[in-house]
Amino acid sequence: MREIGLRMIRQLDWRDFETLVDLIFARGGWQRSSALGKHQPDVDLILTQPTTDETAWVQIKSKASQAELNDYLGRFRRENSCDRFFFVCHSAAGALSLPFEPGLHLWTAERVADAALDAGLFNWLVERTQ
Repeated sequence: MREIGLRMIRQLDWRDFETLVDLIFARGGWQRSSALGKHQPDVDLILTQPTTDETAWVQIKSKASQAELNDYLGRFRRENSCDRFFFVCHSAAGALSLPFEPGLHLWTAERVADAALDAGLFNWLVERTQ
């Protein structure tokens, strides 16, 4: 199922990919405190986790390079308004990496596929990619 989910995720257009990531976080208990996507120049989602009182800055890209990841990490650090940084990408141009620091998270297509399956979103993926 993971491999099928992975292939479906890579077929999603950027809007559906953003929606999928938003659904994954919502089913994990995160609450969106911002609009989704293009209305904010530096970030796609601002989330809050009410049980831990954490905030997260989430950037979602269908395709990305290490230079783009570094750029958004710099924006996150300059903004300095959230506890966690998530960079989510399903088709990287080469290997991506983040410094090994608490609060920094890199989700590649494999991690997104696992999270989507864990969140019960397999049927949602099937509907979007038929």
